[in-house]
Amino acid sequence: MPTQRAHGGAALVPINLVAPGFAGLRTEGEGSVLGQEWATTLNNAIFDASGRTAVRKGWLSQTGTPVAGVVMRAFEFIKADKTSEMIFSTDADIFSGVDAPSSVEGTLGITEGNIKFVNFADECIALGTGTSSNPSAYTGTGDFTTITVNSGTAPTSGVGTSAYGRLWVVDADGSTIRYSALIDKTRWDVADGGGTVDMSKVWPAGQDTVVAIEELAGDLVIFGRNNIVIWTDGAGSDLGINPLNMYVSDSVGNVGAVSQFAIVRALGDLWFLSSSGVQNLNRAFQDKTTPTSNLSRNVQGRVLGYLDNETDDDDITMTYSPREDLVLLIFPSSNKVVAFNTKQQMEDGTYRVSEWSTTLQTAAYRTNDRSLLGSLTGTVGELMLYSGFSDDGASYDFSYESGWLDLGEAAQYIKFVKRLTSFVFVQADTTINFTLFYDFNTVPTSVPAAAAGSVGAEYSVAEWNEDEYSGGITIRSLSIPGQGSGQYIKVGANLDTASAQFALQQINLYARVGRIA
Repeated sequence: MPTQRAHGGAALVPINLVAPGFAGLRTEGEGSVLGQEWATTLNNAIFDASGRTAVRKGWLSQTGTPVAGVVMRAFEFIKADKTSEMIFSTDADIFSGVDAPSSVEGTLGITEGNIKFVNFADECIALGTGTSSNPSAYTGTGDFTTITVNSGTAPTSGVGTSAYGRLWVVDADGSTIRYSALIDKTRWDVADGGGTVDMSKVWPAGQDTVVAIEELAGDLVIFGRNNIVIWTDGAGSDLGINPLNMYVSDSVGNVGAVSQFAIVRALGDLWFLSSSGVQNLNRAFQDKTTPTSNLSRNVQGRVLGYLDNETDDDDITMTYSPREDLVLLIFPSSNKVVAFNTKQQMEDGTYRVSEWSTTLQTAAYRTNDRSLLGSLTGTVGELMLYSGFSDDGASYDFSYESGWLDLGEAAQYIKFVKRLTSFVFVQADTTINFTLFYDFNTVPTSVPAAAAGSVGAEYSVAEWNEDEYSGGITIRSLSIPGQGSGQYIKVGANLDTASAQFALQQINLYARVGRIA
């Protein structure tokens, strides 16, 4: 209730947003009143080790000699001697290396860069790229060459995986899965240990097409566009799975994956993009009757809008970096990335989400040095390291907006914001634009505030995770005059150019409560 006038006027009521947006982005219901924990805008942001919203890193070129074409897929070829080699593809070639890539396409005649690469028996296999669309293989020397088929018929699609010592690849009909002999990519005949699986007989909810094959916890997981089927070896083979002992152990109808490139292994589970949002496999099997209950429910409309905007679902990438605690869902046609912070699961089973505006085409985690590599659509023929604070020289902003706040008991009163204070962590001299919105108006009042950087560390490494922050970091307390009034308030903060480390610790509004609205 309003404070009675005394001694020159009513007291100022503090409105404290501690760790603004700590629950992540929520675009569902953003036009209504939300709790202080949510953000309705959280662009080019991550969550630091203490849960604060902070600016993301950028993408720094690692390629000294660029090649022709946009990098569509990047893959780490892991060898038996524990070394690894980066393989990447464009719409016209396959390359090896990062700094000075060399073509390893040979005579394949690549015309599509969305190639599924897999590690198999100390070789890198590229599905659907060889003569007659057979798989092709690369040993680490020479070029990719079409595999020699010594028995049976090799599969001719680009969809499949390597698991349990065999190649499992879909045939051109989209329904027949062919598997190779054990540790032998050349033999596909039943008599030699190969064979087929006819998926047309097992889909739980109508006919479907296989879009991905994955392995998980000793099972073989077959993703259709609208179905998921789990194959299990009931005999418990010491080979992992013996195809002769396989049976369907579980299935889910009316939920599937949009592409094999929109599936990633994260936190011991498979995350995948379906036509109803981002799911994880365990959750999908637990919630068979409600498959739309998913990890992206707080940004559902946003994710499905980006999915609708893609002309080719195979352009979408989902990748996981355990070092950065990030699952990235990349939508190149929209120049957007939906970033899931995997450090801690929230009570509703989801993970905190932010959104990035960037021209990222694809990304891949490299186990060799725990780095995250990607490519940008505007910088052709180069691999980028997730590092620094520019996208290959292009600046980007950081922005945060709360939801609409009604302030509890004072909800029915007009609030006059007299002052705004904030605690921020900065590395370099930074100007933060604070914004105030009133009563569901989309036009804000904006007040800039300057925060001086630091030449030496003024905050402990224990507070600023060493993997995330380095160099001089300091906390700054800012205080600026407030503007405007209204019954409902939304507050925001943005950087026009994110050029160094920055995190938002707290925003405080000091308001005078007036008449009933």
